[in-house]
Amino acid sequence: MYPSDSYSALIVDDELPIRALLVRAMQGVGFRCVEAANGDEAWDTLQTTRFDIVVTDLKMPKSHGHSLCVRLRELNARPITVVLTGIRNERLQRDLEARGVNAVYYKPVNFWKFAEQMRVLVESRAKQQRTDGSHASERGESNPQEAAMPFPKSHAKHVTGLLLRERDRAERLSKAIADNTTDCFIATSSEELCQLLDSQRIDLLIVENELGGFLSGLEIVERLNQQLIRPKVILITEHSSEVSKRACEIGIEQVLDRGVTQDDLVRQTRTVLANQSEQDAYIPALARCLVKDFGEIPPLPQLVVKLAGYLTMPINEIPIDELANDISADSRAATDLLNFTNMGLSVFNQTTSVRQAVNLNGPKKTIMLVLSAATMRVQSQVLEDWNESHRQWYQKRSVIIAAAAATFAERFEHNSPDTAFILGLVQDIGCLVLSKKYGKTYDLIVKRFQEVGRLQLHQLELESFNIHHGHVSAALMLKWKLPQSLIRPIVAHHDAEGEEEISKADRSYLRVIQLGEALANAMEVPHSFRSHMLAQKAGFYDDLTLDERDKIFHEATQYAKALCEVFNFPVPDPKELTAILSNTMATEEEEFEQIS
Repeated sequence: MYPSDSYSALIVDDELPIRALLVRAMQGVGFRCVEAANGDEAWDTLQTTRFDIVVTDLKMPKSHGHSLCVRLRELNARPITVVLTGIRNERLQRDLEARGVNAVYYKPVNFWKFAEQMRVLVESRAKQQRTDGSHASERGESNPQEAAMPFPKSHAKHVTGLLLRERDRAERLSKAIADNTTDCFIATSSEELCQLLDSQRIDLLIVENELGGFLSGLEIVERLNQQLIRPKVILITEHSSEVSKRACEIGIEQVLDRGVTQDDLVRQTRTVLANQSEQDAYIPALARCLVKDFGEIPPLPQLVVKLAGYLTMPINEIPIDELANDISADSRAATDLLNFTNMGLSVFNQTTSVRQAVNLNGPKKTIMLVLSAATMRVQSQVLEDWNESHRQWYQKRSVIIAAAAATFAERFEHNSPDTAFILGLVQDIGCLVLSKKYGKTYDLIVKRFQEVGRLQLHQLELESFNIHHGHVSAALMLKWKLPQSLIRPIVAHHDAEGEEEISKADRSYLRVIQLGEALANAMEVPHSFRSHMLAQKAGFYDDLTLDERDKIFHEATQYAKALCEVFNFPVPDPKELTAILSNTMATEEEEFEQIS
């Protein structure tokens, strides 16, 4: 734990949710925080109060962050200055550093990790001042090279949170659990726990049911579920018999008697964490809040959620009879499966039996077909409000990404094409939520992306909303209770830091959905930048010849064309795709400056 209130911070951002989350995280590592909504407010505060660090956004009304950074140089006791922005521009970053900014970070960030890094910056300056006896901060001097340390690398440690009635017991347990594989943090209340979990990942929560406050441990877990935060849970209770049933209903892993010994509790903790072979995806709080109460995207049918869970199982363990019976009991799912199975077959070869369709397709492809149809149906309901051009753009784009991802997974990665298809289909579904939420503002973003070849959709979203469609897609999948194995590649597919945290298997799926998206982007606007991005993603498979890659790309586009015809979506032009791919492969070895 950090010493409380040992340093002071001024947080400057015009968006209240961002400001609030950042303040909570900074307070969690021992900062006294003051807030300001723009540069003018921040400057007025700085006239009367001294701060160790100022964290500021750039794009704000009245007085922007760049102006504030320039004015900070006038102060005799200049604080460490850090810019946290969604605007990515190398020239702007160089200009900020030249004006004395100590570090520049880009949204979205893990607020908890960011706050820890700010603590390191401030402590580093304080240590330097103590060591050399100087008063550099009073003269307005600093060492940008020392202050702008790289963001700490994500680690593979498990994270366990403790919320117990007795603080002493929590501290003893924390020391017993923490080792080189597990980190622990202690919360003193349900409110503090929720604040912490808005800014950091958690793998396991150990909570007592009888906390002596307004909420029981069970109620806290239920509220976390409503906030789309679903860690594994060990519940400690005095009334295990009557509580166990309710705990089972809400998915709690273990229910232990309050008299459990510390050694037994540590063993149970190790067992639960060992069974969690991969980390859960960290989804930004803004994305979770956006979809939590958003009722305009309908839920997936319970059958589809159940079938999606089978995707994570070895194929020989999927219960074929149960799978066929479940689909047969749902007339819409049965119709969708039979329509897909009979696609392209003569009337004499078509099947009317769900069980036969499952046998013909295999269990995983069967699940993919049912899940795809349900997702398409959800998309169609939401797309009714979009104008025709945007609706056609989204429909064609989503099928191209899914078809390409499936083909690349099978031929490049030797992974399940069915899982890759689902990932490709849902990775952009967050666009629909953002469109519903922000209306014309989001329509303009899509229009700019369609017209300007150098722009990237997720960067435009970050600049406007501080989250991108991948975050929202992942949050929606979490709300639908789809498996974490599907969610992890989605939340990471535009976040370089997230890519480092996921498993090798997830990373292979991540590559194919990124490649599929690059293909869709290159189709939309024939531009050298998009061709370069597609060639860059395809370059991962440089052990294949250009002819081999060209053949696989051709297979992907033919698959996309067939799917568009089935779904009655706008069909991509094969000649257009061939021209894009030929241009991409021909220029693959050139430098980006030459291509531009």
